[in-house]
Amino acid sequence: MPARQERQHDVPTHELRAAQNQDVHAPILSPMKVRFTPGRVRARIDDLELAALTRGEVLETRVEWPGGGWTLQLDPHTDVLEGRAGSLRAGLLGQLSTLNDPAHEGVTLNGPPRVTVEKDFGPQHG
Repeated sequence: MPARQERQHDVPTHELRAAQNQDVHAPILSPMKVRFTPGRVRARIDDLELAALTRGEVLETRVEWPGGGWTLQLDPHTDVLEGRAGSLRAGLLGQLSTLNDPAHEGVTLNGPPRVTVEKDFGPQHG
């Protein structure tokens, strides 16, 4: 079996915040996997990202380019699904217990767009 490769999110949250110079209320930049298809957004989070959401931390992933970009936030403090000018915020407040339930693979928020948040737990943190 190949040796485990270190990933950005193997760093504890408090060290990420210090490295990113963010306060405790700012979103955590997350390397979550995101897939866009017509009318649908699918985000896959790992165990550390789920733990951060459970602690009440907002996860954010973004890509920027000259003149634009997009951002996705997973927000455990609201149930609102809202988009604005290249930014989408998916509220998970009412979905956290289901997302934390080992019997469920994820949750779906009906949009538009339809947003699915799936758990993608691998052996990387086991």
